[in-house]
Amino acid sequence: MHILHIALGGCLRAPPVTYGLTPDTGGHIAYVLEAAKAQARCPEVDHVTIVTRRFRDECLGLIHDTEIERVAENVSILRIGPANAPYLEKDGLLSELPVLTQALLDHATRADRRIDIVHAHFADAAVPGLALARAQSIPLLYTPHALGMDKLLSGAAECPALKARIVREEEAMRRADGIIVSTRDEANRQIPRYGVAASRAKLRVIAPGVPRQSSGTADHGMKFIEGHLQAPERPLILAIARPVEKKNLAFLARTYAQDRELQRKANLVILAGQQCGLIAGSEEARVIDTLREIRSEYGLADRFALPRRHEADDVAGLYRLAARSHGVFVNPARHEPFGLTLLEAACVGLPVIATNQGGPVDIIGSLGHGILISPESEAALAGALHRIIDGPAIWSSLAQNARQAETRLGWEGFARGSIDFYRDLMSRTEGAYPSRNAALPSGRVDLLPDIAPLPFALADIAGTPGGRP
Repeated sequence: MHILHIALGGCLRAPPVTYGLTPDTGGHIAYVLEAAKAQARCPEVDHVTIVTRRFRDECLGLIHDTEIERVAENVSILRIGPANAPYLEKDGLLSELPVLTQALLDHATRADRRIDIVHAHFADAAVPGLALARAQSIPLLYTPHALGMDKLLSGAAECPALKARIVREEEAMRRADGIIVSTRDEANRQIPRYGVAASRAKLRVIAPGVPRQSSGTADHGMKFIEGHLQAPERPLILAIARPVEKKNLAFLARTYAQDRELQRKANLVILAGQQCGLIAGSEEARVIDTLREIRSEYGLADRFALPRRHEADDVAGLYRLAARSHGVFVNPARHEPFGLTLLEAACVGLPVIATNQGGPVDIIGSLGHGILISPESEAALAGALHRIIDGPAIWSSLAQNARQAETRLGWEGFARGSIDFYRDLMSRTEGAYPSRNAALPSGRVDLLPDIAPLPFALADIAGTPGGRP
């Protein structure tokens, strides 16, 4: 079996990946890389190819202008599109989809391996994915990762770009042969809002595995952070997230800033992406400015660290330092589609506090390594922080549960579940599309759908907690 993953956004490369280097270089890249490597270890898999966009930017790494990169045995990255192209953020990629689609189709005519399944990540990747799948009479799988409808319900203002994104997501769900999501929340609450009838035959919940940590030690984490804190040996309250409003980082910072007893007992460290080169006035820059203002207003310069940049070893070191200091990891997002950071914390034995909106409900329900709180209640967050930091027995119990993550949530389980689903779809879709030997389209391909009116009102959905009206 030859599996083709498509993930166009961000700086996708063979590890080490600098997460947070751009706003689109986030958890979906870890998901795709780990899924591909785990699938390649299965005996029925001959090769896994990850397709992404080619671009050239010296600040982001010249590897991204290399057409083919080896990731592991039987796993490679194929970069499509013209050489020397500039890096583009997610919305900027939309105008390039026809060119990228044609590039993928052209490559498929030269491929020395038969492609058996296409797995698209995000709705933009579903456009070239669908073209290739139909041209070669093979199934298309779609994984949304994060849905625009959920962003709207988390407080984002309705705008043409968000409306267009929701239309593309609905189109991808309807036309895909199968959908893989990570949590029951996505399956039972988020996808039905799009009016897509997704039966067991089309939709599967397959949890990702535990992310692989770099070798950064607790001592490394101490060296990284000690210049920022007056008493770095205190328990660490750690948060790691992109600096965007939906991650709710200011909520955590204010809760800490208004609790003098908590400040006396513990330090706060927030890793909010790579802050160098942020565009003034952007959402990311505004969030960072807000966090800095809170730190300054409450005089927390020596107890609240907000590092401007970090490497993979720094992240791993801080996780391990937080565990060694009997600290806690916090994910306070208004809504979290999955929550890979909760698994990263688990694999080092670090208890967590997380939003009760979205994927963390499944993760903590499975592992029992943390406390769920409302992302709107500072009292609930402060109470959970005191309970874990002040309670050695509670901390030890949660940490013990956390250490079960690697055996209970391995990527091998994801690989087996996804490949079984692939094979099921391959058997059901065989012969459903034009012949595999049909000629591929030539010339420019224009596959961007017109933005038709939505069959429902965004304002109505935003006011309906249970889903569509």
